[in-house]
Parts: sequence; C-alpha cells; structure tokens
Amino acid sequence: MSRHLRRPLAVLLPLLLAPTLVSCGEEVGAQGETSEGLSALSIEGDVGTDPDVTWSSAMSFDADADPEVETLVEGDGPEVTAEDTVLVNYWVGNGYTESQSFSTYTDDGAPQALDLSAEDLVPVFTDPLVGQTVGSRVAVAFNAEEPFGGAGSPALGIGNQDPVVIVFDIMGPYDVSEPYETEGAAWTPDLVLDEDGNPEAMRFKGRPRPTGELRSQTLVEGDGPALTADDTVQVKYLGQVYAKAKPFDGNYDKPDVLTSPLSGLVEGWAQGLEGVPVGSRVVLAIPPELGYGAEGNPDAGIKGTDTIYFLIDIVGAG
Repeated sequence: MSRHLRRPLAVLLPLLLAPTLVSCGEEVGAQGETSEGLSALSIEGDVGTDPDVTWSSAMSFDADADPEVETLVEGDGPEVTAEDTVLVNYWVGNGYTESQSFSTYTDDGAPQALDLSAEDLVPVFTDPLVGQTVGSRVAVAFNAEEPFGGAGSPALGIGNQDPVVIVFDIMGPYDVSEPYETEGAAWTPDLVLDEDGNPEAMRFKGRPRPTGELRSQTLVEGDGPALTADDTVQVKYLGQVYAKAKPFDGNYDKPDVLTSPLSGLVEGWAQGLEGVPVGSRVVLAIPPELGYGAEGNPDAGIKGTDTIYFLIDIVGAG
C-alpha cells in the first residue's frame, strides 16, 4: 500500500527491453570464433550480495550460439513459472572488456520486478529464470547481437558483438504456506475467506477499539532475511478500515504481488515491517498519522481519523 494506494516500481533498464531501433553500425568488440562462455570467469559470493567476479581471460561467444545458463546456487523456494513476477537483483558484465557494466546492488540500489509474461522483455533475460527456484543465483552468457541487434547498448558500454554475462539473484516470490486462520486473537480481526481459502475481508466484532498507536502482530514467522528500511518488498495484502464491512484494497485474489520500496509505502508499513523476516504473515493497525494523515484518502474511502488494518504476507525482499 503506497502513499497513493499504489506506486509501481521504477521502470526496468532499457537493457531488458526488446530494442525498438536497430542500426547497422560497425561491429564493436567482435570476438573470435571459439566460445569460452562462462569458463572465462569465476563468480563468488552469497545470494543477495553483489557478486565477486574474476576474469581469467577475455570471453568469446558466437553470435549464433544459444545462451549458456548455469545455476550457481540453487535456492529452496518455489519454482519460477513463465507467469510469475519475480524480484531480482542482477549484475551485468562485458566479456570483451572484462568489466562490470551495471549492477542493481551498486548502481541502482534496488532489485527489479520482472514480469516474465511481459511481451516486451527479451527472452534471453527471462527464459533462463523459468524453472529456477526462488533463492537461486543464475549466470547467463550470450552474444550481444541477439538482444541488442546492430545497435549494441551504448549506455552500458556493450558493442553489438560483445559477449555479455548477467548474474541473476532471484529474491522472490516465496510462499507463506501456512493456511489462513479465520479467528483472530486479542486485538487482531477475524478473517473471511473466499472459496479458495484466501482472505477477502476482515471482521472487527468483539475486537477492541484502536489504541491510536501503531500495533503489529506476527501470525506466521518466516525464516528469510529480516527486512531493512532500504529493501524493496514483495507482498500479498488486504487493507480495511476499522469497523468497516469491506476492504478498500488488496491482492489476495490476484495473481500478482505488490512490489515497492519499503520507503515508498505508508509510514506505518515502513515502521511495522522493518526487522520482520521474509516469509512472515503480519497484521498491522496503523493510526492516521502513520497512514494517510489528516486528509485521509477519499478515493479509497479513508477519513483522516480512520485507523487502517492490514493483513500482509511478505513473500520477497532485496
């Protein structure tokens, strides 16, 4: 839930989009005929950290060769499908110059959400992720001509015949596998579930009135990394005003998850979720000053005096 209900994640780098203009420029950085591929470098480090890449030689990769894919670390999360929106950090290297071209860890500071079903994403950047498991680190090598055509990628310093390496860290989505309990406890509301067992509304009968303070209750504790203020998160959620009959927003009935920097969400989310591990299910009660303030959110039917409650499944972060 962003400060304006929803705020989409920043637009992906042009690197990942299908080129709209292909020029017939000079072939820059053309390599020899023998492809060394990923054998030209070593990749060390843990998933979720900037990879430590060491080149043993310049890389070559034939323009007509299929991309080389290697799973460096196999995660223990769910298998990625072609319909998923995955949260990824990635590192891009130029095998001709033996140098880094881009990294979300150092250049952008945030992972990116990739809708693997999107038609405008180049298959060489999405296909290697399908069938992998969340938590994996995957390396892909290919010739720049396939995705970039004759133009190469000048913004990344990649010529149209340069070999390219991308290291993907798949940060989400995980599953919060525990079934939803319909009966709340203490101050947390009861839940109404749809025919698929997903939350569709909250019920506040018999629950105490809001205290005016931020309250947080962990219903399921995950075993993933703890959220930090700088993280981008993936969540399933349901939002409802205290004592109202219907929610004002949510995505449990939708295939996609909400992906946003934690700092871009209402302050009650940022304060209530910091330190909570990925894989957790949490209920928040957020007073107006940590929600939408004195003005409320008229489009969502939220007044400036309303306390808003959220049920949240944290399924990814990075």
